[in-house]
Amino acid sequence: MKILMIEDDETIVYGVKTYLARYDMDVVAASRLGDVGEEQIRSADLLILDVNLPDGSGFDFLNWVRSFSKLPILMLTVKGDEDYVVKGLSQGADEYVAKPFSLPVLKARIDNLFKRLGSGEELLEFKELILDRQSKTAILRGDAVDLNRQEFDLLAMLLAHRGRQLLRSQLIDEVWGFGDEVNDNTLTVAVKRLRKKLGPYGHFIKTVRGMGYFWEDGDD
Repeated sequence: MKILMIEDDETIVYGVKTYLARYDMDVVAASRLGDVGEEQIRSADLLILDVNLPDGSGFDFLNWVRSFSKLPILMLTVKGDEDYVVKGLSQGADEYVAKPFSLPVLKARIDNLFKRLGSGEELLEFKELILDRQSKTAILRGDAVDLNRQEFDLLAMLLAHRGRQLLRSQLIDEVWGFGDEVNDNTLTVAVKRLRKKLGPYGHFIKTVRGMGYFWEDGDD
């Protein structure tokens, strides 16, 4: 696996490169956003992106990457800064790790990310709604639905278990990963956005008050 890491702390970079090399993960590092172009992004399997860098914002770079690529992205955030976590995830980051972090935790987050992305059947279909898990695209009545990574994963999980109630904690862990920085409000906002983007299909997402959500497997 080839990992592109944008981080200006040389100590962190050295530790990550040395540790992940044990698991056949090749880390190529850059200390500045300006040193990374589209070609490097397209050739990587994963991007580890720091939020604060000398020549710009990791969030702006995240938006740029998402304009042309669905490359899995793991953000490095400041410990305890919930706003940073929510902002990164809402803009399309797939996972996060708060600094300071242990190397085994970073490895576990990477494993968890690829487990989520690679699980299940590639196509999920419900009436005129089609989800392609490999390309991370959603088609509704022949038109593409503009979903960010978390919205897509949330919808895929609901569709894969349609008719079955999923707990809020279960959805948060599976879609955003484990951690205290993501809370119930993050899920509530994501569901609200998803319902709106799905238009007439949004009502199939049913709320179980105080418990979670499920996709209603009905005809109406």
